[in-house]
Amino acid sequence: MAPPEEISVGQRIAAYEDVRGFSHRQLADLAHVSYSLLTKVVSGHKAATPEFVSAVARVLGVEPGDLQPPSYSDGMAADPLVPLMGPIRTTLDLYDLPPQEDVRPRPLPALRAAVRRVNALAQAADYKPMVSMLPGLLVELHTAAHEFTGEQQRQTWGLLAEAYRCGHSVGIAIGLNDLSATALARMDWAARRAGDRAPALRAAREYLRVTAYLRLGDLDACRRLQASGRSHLDGTDDKTPSALITAGQLHLGASVIAARAGETDLMKHHLEEARRVAAVTGERPDLSLHFGPTNVRVHRVMTLVEAGEHDQAVDAAKGLRLPPGWAPTRIGHHHIDLARAYRWMAKPDAALDQLDAAYAVAPQQASRHPLVRETVTALSRSAAVSWRSVESLMRLWGVGVIWLRSRSRGQNLRVNPDNTVVRKHG
Repeated sequence: MAPPEEISVGQRIAAYEDVRGFSHRQLADLAHVSYSLLTKVVSGHKAATPEFVSAVARVLGVEPGDLQPPSYSDGMAADPLVPLMGPIRTTLDLYDLPPQEDVRPRPLPALRAAVRRVNALAQAADYKPMVSMLPGLLVELHTAAHEFTGEQQRQTWGLLAEAYRCGHSVGIAIGLNDLSATALARMDWAARRAGDRAPALRAAREYLRVTAYLRLGDLDACRRLQASGRSHLDGTDDKTPSALITAGQLHLGASVIAARAGETDLMKHHLEEARRVAAVTGERPDLSLHFGPTNVRVHRVMTLVEAGEHDQAVDAAKGLRLPPGWAPTRIGHHHIDLARAYRWMAKPDAALDQLDAAYAVAPQQASRHPLVRETVTALSRSAAVSWRSVESLMRLWGVGVIWLRSRSRGQNLRVNPDNTVVRKHG
C-alpha cells in the first residue's frame, strides 16, 4: 500500500467516485466543473486548483482535505522552531498591558535600524536569529510607542506594525496559522496609530492576510480581504507614504487570486494595472513588499503557472534579471514557481535545477514551503528523473517518506525523514 503522501488528488477522487457510484461525466456535471479538467486531474496530467477540489468534494460528500495529501501544517508539527515561539506568543498576547517600567528604549533611528534588520532576516527566511531578536524588539517598540510623543510616537507605532509583521512571516512558514493571524491583528492595531502611514500599513496587512487564505484555498475570503485593503487606501494620494506601492501590490495579489479562479482576463487586467503603477514607482523596498517592475514580471510568471500555462510561464521568465539586494524569499519563490512549471512540462531535471536554485538562495524557505513539498514528491515518482536528480533529491529534500525509483540503476530507494536512505526489498 502506498504511503498517504503518494496518493494523488486524482487517485483520491477516483476512489471516492467508485464508492459513490459516479462516472467522470456525472461528477463533472454535478460539481459544475469541466469534464476535460476532471479527467486530466484524475489521470495526473493537470494540477487541481483549491476551488476545483472544493467543488468536487461537495458532490462526493467529503471535506476538501480528504482529497488532498497530508497538509503542509501537518508536516511542520516537528519543526525545530516551534518550541521557540513561546516568547513571541507571550509578547503578542500582552500587547494591551501598560509598558514595562524597566525597559529603556533606544532612540528612534536605532529602533528603525533594528526593524529593518529583523525584517531583512524574515525576507531571507533566516528565522532562528529573527525569532531570537523579535520578542525583545517588540517590547522595546511597545514601550517607546507609549513614551514618545508627537511625530516620533506616530513613527514608532508604524515601526511596531512592521515588526509585528515578522510574527506572521515565521508563523506561516512553519504552519502556525494562528500565530500568523494574531501577529497580523497586532499589526493592524499598531498601524491605526501610525499617522499618515496608517493607510498603507493597514492595506499591506490585508495583502498579507490574503497570502494565508490562498494557502487554504479560500478565494472568497481572499477577495473580501482585497476589497478591504483597497478601502484603506480610499482618499489617499501620491503624498501618502507608501500608498501607491501598496495599491500596486494589491493588484499583484488580485492577479494571483484571479489565476487560481481561472479568470485569465481579470488576471491580465490586474497585472497591467500593477505594471502601470510600477512604471511610476520604479523599484521600491517600502514595507518589505519590494514592489516594482521586477515584482510585476515575477508575478506574471507565477500567475501563468497558477493558470496552467506552463510553457508561457517559462517563456515569460526568460531574460528576467533580479535586482541586487532583492529579497531572497522573493527570488526563492520565483524559482519554486519555475520548478512547478517544468514539473508539469515533464522536465524533471529542469525542475530540480530550479529547486536547487531556490534552496541556494533561501534554504529555510525552500525546505518548508508546501509547493516545494508537492513538487519534490511528484518528482520523486517520475519515471523520467535522472540518477543525478535522484541523488540531489536524497541529499536536499527530506519531505517525509518518499519512494524513489532510478531507471538507470533499477533500484527502489526510501528516504527517511532524517534523510537516511535505505533500499526497499521485495
